[in-house]
Amino acid sequence: MRAPSLAAIVVVLIGASLFVLIAISGRGHQPPPAPAAAVAPASGISNGDVTLTSTAVDLPDDMATFPPGQHADLVNQRCLACHSAGMVLTQPKLKPEQWTAIVEKMRDAYRAPIADDEVPAITAYLVAQQSPTASQAPAAPR
Repeated sequence: MRAPSLAAIVVVLIGASLFVLIAISGRGHQPPPAPAAAVAPASGISNGDVTLTSTAVDLPDDMATFPPGQHADLVNQRCLACHSAGMVLTQPKLKPEQWTAIVEKMRDAYRAPIADDEVPAITAYLVAQQSPTASQAPAAPR
């Protein structure tokens, strides 16, 4: 018997999580209201018993790029489409082979536009950002 693949495990976990969320959402739990300063006035349309409203919410700006360094341009081009620099740079310190496995997973499982010959450069950049001399703060917004 073959062990289940990582993808199968993830699908089962996501399905179970959705089931739990749906089950608890019917218990009258209401999400906390958004802060008044962050919510624009609602506009809406009404047709009989149904009213549709639209609300604008100001989200924090996370358009920062990765800090300067060798291969930073490549990392900005390949990683920022899906991840913020801050999310990547706040990961636990990983060994180079762990970063390689993660970059390859992003390419293979999630179809990140990363060529085989770019994996070592991206890995080297991520490892360098974890060194004690590297700044962990993202660069200025682009």
